[in-house]
Amino acid sequence: KSLEVNNTLHTLNLRCNDIGPKGANCIAKSLEVNNTLHTLNLRYNNIDSESVECIAKSLEINNTLHTLNLRSND
Repeated sequence: KSLEVNNTLHTLNLRCNDIGPKGANCIAKSLEVNNTLHTLNLRYNNIDSESVECIAKSLEINNTLHTLNLRSND
């Protein structure tokens, strides 16, 4: 929820935090309303393909995120 109301954070590195699908889906929902985040690193978080699809759909709405790292997930 913090990303939904954030108005100052530009870079977020959550590498190696094991957020999994549930965490990734929460981030996807937040990205739909966040308008300040430019860079997001979700590398090594055990995110599945369904959650990646949710993130991709949220990026259809979000126009401020420029860099997204999803390497080395399930």
